[in-house]
Amino acid sequence: MLVVVALTLLWAFLLVLALALLRSAGMAERNAERRLQEARPRDRAPEQRRRRKAVTTAVMVAALPFAGASVGVDDADAHSCRGARSAPGGTAPTATVCLINAERRARGLAPLVANARLGRAARRHAADMVARAYFSHFSPSGDSFADRLRRVGYARGCAWAGGETLAWGSGSQATPASRVRGWMNSPPHRAILLSAAYREVGIGIRRGSPTNAGAGATYVGEFGRRRC
Repeated sequence: MLVVVALTLLWAFLLVLALALLRSAGMAERNAERRLQEARPRDRAPEQRRRRKAVTTAVMVAALPFAGASVGVDDADAHSCRGARSAPGGTAPTATVCLINAERRARGLAPLVANARLGRAARRHAADMVARAYFSHFSPSGDSFADRLRRVGYARGCAWAGGETLAWGSGSQATPASRVRGWMNSPPHRAILLSAAYREVGIGIRRGSPTNAGAGATYVGEFGRRRC
């Protein structure tokens, strides 16, 4: 009888011990799996996709209407930029960029690179202002500077910063030299032209002005930088 009781107690002890070992092993396995998950690099693809879709916008805008007083540009800059003092023609956008970069270099800033999309947005806005007789960063239909850059694909799918400058003038006030000097003499415009935040530029020039489609010239400068 004592032998039976002893064997029963022994089997009970072994059963409890076995269950305890199984439980301990299960906990150890779960802990190991958790540590493995914590150590494994997270899949950052969804986060990267969200960041690519995010658009960070810093916009500076300034408009310079016709000014009656004559404004000049340094002779050295005017002579080094072909067409700077001429009536706006085919070389006027290039001359305008040349003059802006001369101002930037003189202050130790990196020159701006011409960007085709910014140039397209600038030309369209200049033409629209002359055609619909308004002078503003907002079109009569409500389109903004940011809308224009999105439409040409510049401000789409990337983080970006941008600035826009407007001007118009007649006669001697319609030359690239006159308009760049006018921008430089205006603190809001000067801040855009000399901003270290921008790396690209597009210049649009349309013959005619918001007040007279048959005279003068209208200038639009689109400045930007993208990080994709």
